[in-house]
Amino acid sequence: MFDIGFFELCLIGIIALLVIGPEKLPRVARTVGLWIGKAQGMVKTVKYEIDEQVRVEELKQSLERAKNTLDNNVTESIKEAESSIEELQNQIKDSGEQSTTPTTPTKLAK
Repeated sequence: MFDIGFFELCLIGIIALLVIGPEKLPRVARTVGLWIGKAQGMVKTVKYEIDEQVRVEELKQSLERAKNTLDNNVTESIKEAESSIEELQNQIKDSGEQSTTPTTPTKLAK
């Protein structure tokens, strides 16, 4: 988070010891530690919520892609079924026309 090294921490500790004094320093350090802990907890909570929102958006996109794929597959299947039905109707129509056409009688040879 912050790029603070050991030297910077020692410098901050020495300045705090001089400004605050040795009697109040432990109480101030405890209070600062609690604040830092609360801040880290809030950052962790915000990060978790952002990750959840990203995950929800990814799930929505995944569901949308699956829905589109399913719609396309159903549409193709319906078109194939309709074309098969049309072919069957044409075959039935053609066979019906052939059976209704008059045939000429043929004489059998004796």
